[in-house]
Amino acid sequence: MANPSTQAPSNATTTNIIFSHDFTQSTYTLLEIPGSLENYINTKDDNATLSFHVRGLEKDTAVLCTPTQTFSLQRAHTSNMLVPVAPLVESKRKDHDTDMVMDMDTDAGFGSGLQADPFYINDPALEESPFGRQVVLDILDSVLDLIPTSPRLERLGEILAKSQFEGWAYESDIQDHLYTWENLQSVIQASDKEIMDWLKEHHACLIDGHWRLFKRRFMFDILREIFSTANALGIEASSVDAESICTEIENDTPESESGIASWMVKHCIASFSEDAAPSDMTKADHYCLSERKVSTFMGVHLLSSTERGHRWRLQDFMIKWNELLQEHFKADLKYLAGEYIVEYDKGMDKTQQQYIRYFPKSQLPLDAAARFTALFEVKPKWDGPEIRPFLRDLVLDEKKLDILLLKHARSVKQPGGGVIYNSRVIK
Repeated sequence: MANPSTQAPSNATTTNIIFSHDFTQSTYTLLEIPGSLENYINTKDDNATLSFHVRGLEKDTAVLCTPTQTFSLQRAHTSNMLVPVAPLVESKRKDHDTDMVMDMDTDAGFGSGLQADPFYINDPALEESPFGRQVVLDILDSVLDLIPTSPRLERLGEILAKSQFEGWAYESDIQDHLYTWENLQSVIQASDKEIMDWLKEHHACLIDGHWRLFKRRFMFDILREIFSTANALGIEASSVDAESICTEIENDTPESESGIASWMVKHCIASFSEDAAPSDMTKADHYCLSERKVSTFMGVHLLSSTERGHRWRLQDFMIKWNELLQEHFKADLKYLAGEYIVEYDKGMDKTQQQYIRYFPKSQLPLDAAARFTALFEVKPKWDGPEIRPFLRDLVLDEKKLDILLLKHARSVKQPGGGVIYNSRVIK
């Protein structure tokens, strides 16, 4: 009696697996598609084009980008060998052919558009399977994992900071390379949406086909003119008439004297406005200024304009910050999350004094371990709401942020509620 373990099940199917005459190993790479990318592929409109870009410079670890997401590419080795195959389809035989010409059907599971050399099969001893022949495409011991990751935007700030715009009078001083949209796509490891979101958040402007940042002091001067003019005209921040503001500024101080053109004023008004205007804002060229955007810019400008390491008494800083907002908005430290730290010192009267110091997360290391080291060097103890803004750019969501804190910091629950984080490294 035959050994059952060596016999195929009654419902088993068989096929002939063959190698082509010019088989070359390591020709293909398999990608494991995550759910979010699979949804993007499956929900694509019939008339839309799928867009994938592998981005990065030669020294970078490559990322794959869709129009809205960024994925890291990581090679994962497998314990078993992977043997991708594709069906062979008989092609039409010409009269002078002596062999059967077979083409690889790459549409069957390996994407359309790939071309294969013909395979010549002329072996009478080969038992033909009713399920056809399959050709081995490759023999692999690894796959590429696509893992959703945070966009790598730090280079965007670095390259645009070298050519900041501060008026036409200073353009002759610009020696660094200027960047078009296509230039940015070629060097920034992020999706198109993530790049554009960063440009909007930092009030970048397209000038003569190149993306530029405004020098902070220059943009501050423009905003101050906008607020002063709005006050003079009795215009509320919730309904700014850009045309009236531009006309009044030009009449009061011509561009030839101030260096501020109407298009610069309009750009600032639009850039610092809410993304979606209120429902009653129906007039063209009217904008609702964003409290968050304006307050953040003014607060960061005030903090960063002090000498490195210099700090403000918190009470004095809040007074000055509110003065810059000219009663249009109210200063609130929530708008400066991730841009400052608060320090405590004992005053001459033994009471504790609060000080605020500029400490932007953009200047911290991108590596998670190095980021935590830098944070705990500045302050050995952080409470939860205080440390989280300095870490959000490293992860995609709050759940992953909790995991990051658990890995790199020690947490201590406080009697009155809340959590204090300190370093896991014992010095």
